[in-house]
Amino acid sequence: MSLSKFSLEGKKALVVGARRNMGKAFALGLAEAGADVAITDINIESGQLHKVSKEIEAMGRKSLALKADISSEKEVKKLVKTVVDEFGT
Repeated sequence: MSLSKFSLEGKKALVVGARRNMGKAFALGLAEAGADVAITDINIESGQLHKVSKEIEAMGRKSLALKADISSEKEVKKLVKTVVDEFGT
């Protein structure tokens, strides 16, 4: 799929569940369109999330890989603060 007319240059994105499958595809698609992408998953021990982050960085985008349980309001607030602190608004 060509994203030549779809630009997210200068935008920031946060993708949850980005370790594999649809979340990974969304994160890589957003990066391909020009966005810097923060990615998160509840399981980061396998190293898969960091591999996705490296793929995003290989596209020339900023990436941030974070562990978070999005069923916890406290963790979601911490996650958003971390992403805003790193990427800006």
